[in-house]
Amino acid sequence: MRPSIKPYDKSVNSFKVVALAEHRRHWQTAAEWSYRAWQHEFPSDTVQTYLDQYAFAASKPERLIEVFAAISDADDLLGVATLVDDDELPDAPEPGPWLAAVFVRPEARKAKIGSSLVNAAVERARELGYPTIYLYTEHAQNWYLEKGWQKVRDTVFLGLHHTVMRLELVD
Repeated sequence: MRPSIKPYDKSVNSFKVVALAEHRRHWQTAAEWSYRAWQHEFPSDTVQTYLDQYAFAASKPERLIEVFAAISDADDLLGVATLVDDDELPDAPEPGPWLAAVFVRPEARKAKIGSSLVNAAVERARELGYPTIYLYTEHAQNWYLEKGWQKVRDTVFLGLHHTVMRLELVD
């Protein structure tokens, strides 16, 4: 059964960023959002692919994979973002870690949820001692540039143009 999603009231703008692993009741919704958002980039992925990723992250593996969730005070899932050691970009020379799979439900956008999710992942990478964090994006280059990220290079992945970007975490 698909969870019921209530409309998000941006005027309330009260949410917290937490580990998705600790909020299993939101995994299905997050997986469905992620599948729909990136099926054109990862056509072999399914909703189950994302559910498996969340379960793997929750198992606290030796490799880096942490999924962050923005959850409203009413316990509605608003968005997700992942910090991962490898974001499946073939032949990428960048060492990682990578900010990946940033998604905010459409009606909750423009409420600083995406920024909060990105900041949580960036702060976690900094806590872990990484000097730089990377991402690749198909459409959000300007949004990340406004937040201090720098363009590294352009690339083509599965026939789609992407920009690889980085954010320096040390002064």
